Amino acid sequence: MKLIEQYEKEGNIIEVDSLLTTNDAVIDIKQIFILGNIVYVNYDKEHDRVLITETADVFIQKNKEFLKTLTKKTFSKINSCKCDSCQ
Repeated sequence: MKLIEQYEKEGNIIEVDSLLTTNDAVIDIKQIFILGNIVYVNYDKEHDRVLITETADVFIQKNKEFLKTLTKKTFSKINSCKCDSCQ
């Protein structure tokens, strides 16, 4: 297994520590890795903190229309959120 920070396919880019806003959830991308010759994505959702793993190509296909909403998470000791879902 090899960890990577970013994966791109057909102009769609996903990155570790990014947030993707879809119709029904905010997806937090935790990890991208290569196993064999296949790239996988681990992520969880804002209100459902269960780690989900699927191939990067399937993830991109399912979320293609929302990928433009990807934003990179930033952390600050001064302004860090203390809510349960962020901890």
